[in-house]
Amino acid sequence: MTVMNSDAEPERSAVSNGSGPEGEDAALDAVASESRAPESTAEGSRVDGASAASNRRSRTKLIVRFALGLVALLTLVVLVVRTLRPELEGIGKWFVERFGLVGVAAGTFIADGFHFPVPPQFYMLLAIAAQTNPIAILAATSLGSVLGGGTGYLVARRLGHIRVLSRWLERVGGGVGERLGQRYPYRSAVLASVSPMAFSVLCYMAGLFKVRRGPLLVLLALRLPKIALYYYLVRIGWSLS
Repeated sequence: MTVMNSDAEPERSAVSNGSGPEGEDAALDAVASESRAPESTAEGSRVDGASAASNRRSRTKLIVRFALGLVALLTLVVLVVRTLRPELEGIGKWFVERFGLVGVAAGTFIADGFHFPVPPQFYMLLAIAAQTNPIAILAATSLGSVLGGGTGYLVARRLGHIRVLSRWLERVGGGVGERLGQRYPYRSAVLASVSPMAFSVLCYMAGLFKVRRGPLLVLLALRLPKIALYYYLVRIGWSLS
């Protein structure tokens, strides 16, 4: 997923109207430049066409990987619930009675704010097993996820100068953060939101490259429909088991 910037056309020097050999050489250079212009334009068009095709392929790959990730999530939930349904019901009821929706939101916040290995879908599953109100589950996980992502952004923005942290983020995130800060940050934020990359890593990369507030808000806002989609997949997986 690479956002390409159009190559700027080189500035052409003005041709003076002076006489003598220098003026004639300048005039000849101008004529030669004009004769090469159609060829350069055609070559630029071919490059732009190839770049557009490459971008389309990248977007298609992102969408396919995202769809495969959803299928994998649904399959995993079905398998886990069919194997451990009684245990999940017991743990879910204990968790919700002990920590309530605050615990669901806090768990999601830790997962998306600090790259904790237990994902938000786990807390969704526990809340569903405890027969918690769906709107309450969505509200808790959405709040925790957005606050966690925003916190991760601020932490990476403040601590990005630490070499070990910045190297790890660049290795894990690839060029996502750099693209978010380039010419089309809003478009990159939309594409990044459907990537299979962890939400916490996306927010870290945005903070590391000091992405502006607008693209960051787009990234956070697009997290909400993904949370809703994850929730309904987990609920479907629970119902199918």
